[in-house]
Amino acid sequence: MDEGVSDTVLPSRKRRRPALACEQCRRRKIKCDQKMPCDQCQKSKITLATACTYTSIAASVEPPARPYASPPPQPPSINPPVQENRRSGRSSVYPSPLTASLSRQSPRLDDQASEGSWLSVRSSTATIQALVERVQLLEKKLSDATNSSSGAISQSPAGRSSGTVEAPQAVKGMFMKTRFFGQSHWMNCLREANEPRPKFNVVYSLRDRLETDESSELYSILMRCKALGRADKISRPIQPIPAGFKDLVPPRETADELVRGYLRTFESVFRILHVPTFEQEYAQYWNNQESANQAFEVRLLLIMAIGTCFYRGPDRSIIPRKTAAPWIYAAQSWLGSPSEKSRVNVSGVQIHCLLLLARQTCAIDGDLVWISAGSLLRTAMYVGLHHDPKYSPKMSTFQAELRRRLWATVLEIVLQSSMDCGGSPLISLEDFDCEPPLNIDDSQMTADETTKIVNVPYSTDKFTQTTVQVALMRTFPIRLEIARLMNKVRSEPSYNEVLKLSTELISVSHANSNLLQLPPSPHSTHPSTFQVESLALLTNRFLLALHHPFVFKARRDPQYYFSRKTCLDASLRCLSPTAPRREQNGDACSNTNHANSKDEDEDDDFTRLTIHAGSFIRSTFIFSMFAVCIELLHQLQQDTSTIFLPTTPSQRQELHAATEHYMWLAKRRVQTGETNVKGYVVAAGIMAHIQALEEGDPAVERRIMERGRIALELCYTWMKDRMIAAGGSVEGKGASGDAEGSGVDGCDWDGELGSGGVQWEDFDSQFLTDIPDSWLFSSWMPGMM
Repeated sequence: MDEGVSDTVLPSRKRRRPALACEQCRRRKIKCDQKMPCDQCQKSKITLATACTYTSIAASVEPPARPYASPPPQPPSINPPVQENRRSGRSSVYPSPLTASLSRQSPRLDDQASEGSWLSVRSSTATIQALVERVQLLEKKLSDATNSSSGAISQSPAGRSSGTVEAPQAVKGMFMKTRFFGQSHWMNCLREANEPRPKFNVVYSLRDRLETDESSELYSILMRCKALGRADKISRPIQPIPAGFKDLVPPRETADELVRGYLRTFESVFRILHVPTFEQEYAQYWNNQESANQAFEVRLLLIMAIGTCFYRGPDRSIIPRKTAAPWIYAAQSWLGSPSEKSRVNVSGVQIHCLLLLARQTCAIDGDLVWISAGSLLRTAMYVGLHHDPKYSPKMSTFQAELRRRLWATVLEIVLQSSMDCGGSPLISLEDFDCEPPLNIDDSQMTADETTKIVNVPYSTDKFTQTTVQVALMRTFPIRLEIARLMNKVRSEPSYNEVLKLSTELISVSHANSNLLQLPPSPHSTHPSTFQVESLALLTNRFLLALHHPFVFKARRDPQYYFSRKTCLDASLRCLSPTAPRREQNGDACSNTNHANSKDEDEDDDFTRLTIHAGSFIRSTFIFSMFAVCIELLHQLQQDTSTIFLPTTPSQRQELHAATEHYMWLAKRRVQTGETNVKGYVVAAGIMAHIQALEEGDPAVERRIMERGRIALELCYTWMKDRMIAAGGSVEGKGASGDAEGSGVDGCDWDGELGSGGVQWEDFDSQFLTDIPDSWLFSSWMPGMM
């Protein structure tokens, strides 16, 4: 084109008056009242696709003209504003970012109009007009769609308007009495199975007869078990304030066995002590008890409390819960007594770690450890454990490595307790810079070392006393992200995030398994069963919690099959870690053992832990049991509705073996001190239901009730024998069906906690049910079929 022509500028054109009527009324050439929507559009029943829309005032203004040969300007990026519409519940009267930007430019555009070409003006005006109309239409559609959603809520607390009402958002977790259980808590695996399945409604009869039908035999037996449970709780010690800790220490022979039990189990996983230093102090204590300080005595009591779960000596008076309770209460009193400042040091952090582990191991207020773990974390940070010792050049290698080990233990306790209660971990990777501990034995560190911290080469070619803790720290960042993701309040994890974290955790776990196969160092041995199974349990529980919400979706959508398979594999790994001790006939309700009987295979430390401990042991096994039962029921249901060959009992043998192991554990827990029998009874009823479906027995309800009755009678017998063996009397206890208005745990199961003072035993860790039965049955049972 000729250069002279391209430089020609057309005279400016008079600006048109902006249109105020809606576009629909303008096209139909009728009067518009300028409402949103206007009356004319409402009368004509305008649909969403052709909603009542208005042309922006700025859209009628011509954009700046360009030389004739110049291309039309590119429109700016478009980001429809939806937050205001989402909050207010009606269409926004404010302009969009695009129209607002054009409005601010309108004076400039008007002044520059004389410099543009008329052809360019018309083209640009049409382009912007079309974009504005499209943006407004999209905003309208998005606003209407958002307002129609019952779960829509603003993501920004600061952006909420006090004059508007927001739609409620689904809570990630559940409220129970005075407590809130987050997504990673085991109770949410019941809630996720709340889809109605009429075929499984027969289980409701078991609940009715247990709790509401006072004329039934099941109700009568349950009330007798409750009476025994209350009598057993009354006999437990109540937080004494000791005059002296020396009076609580047992004889030397018993103490030696208890200390050895702790050192070969928990100290090999949660590194808290420098074993040679502790053994030296322990020997000095027995040589001269009067010279021992209180900090060492408290530490010794907690070590022995943990060791009660693994005691194998001849002293029959050592009963894990009853023996350990006074020691734990004494340590708790000492740690929380006045002059707390004197205990804010490394020794105080060690005692705090031992206290929380003892509470979980002995099932004494283990479910509330997350609350105390927050205090432990802040104490450790106040001492400076979260900073790596390399920033303190005056610190010796012994002190530096002891602090690293202790900080790793604090992180593990905080993380595990957050998963137990479904709470936030309250820590992030940005909050500390302490490096993981070195893979070395205690013999490579000496307490009298005076040399400053040196760069010890990091080696993983040998299995040492710290290898298990090193393996746990390898997976800590991934597990921390899983805990944070599961217990977030404002957003749900996407399945891509779940798959990513799961893949990373499985990959690092496989690498950790290679660590356990390394040759032992000169001062160590091959990894024990307790170390192997503890590492697997502390890792697999995160896979269970991560994939469990998607297990039920996998029944309808094959894309979630990976979650179903991963959840089942992790559950079988937890429920079948070693050769379990079961009765030869496989009957979960057989009465071959009593409270005093001990199977020879119970010498395994990890099995003893699963029998006596609560907290992370209990919640992980509950998750696993539900996952296996869901898989069994899913396979049985699938066999009746698929064209493929049905699964056979032999193919489900591994699943049945896992459930039988769980039933064996539940039975042993009742025999060794558990006061809640509902978990065992309900599990027995579920197993009877599965067996009836496998055998094609139409009398499903009758079999469930019969198995529930047998389970209740066995529980009553076990509890009675346990009390007699402990020297108690059962005369007049359990003969009456009077529940005295309280649940099996000494607190009301149907109402709020009373104001008459709540003791620690009111929150005693239970193996399966620490909740009202209305939650258990109404949330879980209907969704199993």
